[in-house]
Amino acid sequence: MLSIFKSNNGVWLKAFIGGVVFGILAQFLRQIPGALMYLGASTAPWVFVGFLFSYSTSRGVHTLRKTILIATGSILTYLVAWIVSYYLLFVVCESVTLADGWNNAAPWLFITIPASLIIGTIAALSHKRGLLGDVSIAIPLAWSIPEILDSLREGLMDGIFFIITVSILALLLIKIVINERQVNVFAMLTSVVILGVLGTALYFLVWTKLLNGYSKLQGW
Repeated sequence: MLSIFKSNNGVWLKAFIGGVVFGILAQFLRQIPGALMYLGASTAPWVFVGFLFSYSTSRGVHTLRKTILIATGSILTYLVAWIVSYYLLFVVCESVTLADGWNNAAPWLFITIPASLIIGTIAALSHKRGLLGDVSIAIPLAWSIPEILDSLREGLMDGIFFIITVSILALLLIKIVINERQVNVFAMLTSVVILGVLGTALYFLVWTKLLNGYSKLQGW
């Protein structure tokens, strides 16, 4: 079993298992009334976990092209497994048909292809020393800021649980990166603020409107 996880196939296996486990966990939390429900229904933390898989599996690769391919394949495997397990459990918990589950899952599955290429490239560039690498590791922290603000609007406890989760993931990412290379903390934090402001504007002006429009179309 250990030899499987150490092999090239083990990269995809770990990403797949991680996606299934965290997909089930997210849907399980979504079924709990209260602060944990928002965390389970959120997006940023679970994609952040996928970024960690993508970054860790692409460490030590000598060419940028291969690093991007491995990182992209890892996040794609994780996201597909996450979405499928999340919505399969949704079908069971909500007692809806598979067709309804597919209608909810399909848009996210289509988004995973371009999203995986973007996230995989960012994860691959995060291994680079210098400003490019520091900006790259700031991106998953920045994309969490809009949902942090949104969670605080939902309620104090929602925000606290969300912030704790994102903080743990952020510290884990920084620890992994520091073990590999030096990090310019000032450049990273500045990038988080700038990208976070831009991401927040896009989130509330564009993304939430698209989600609300799709929700009404599906009759949620």
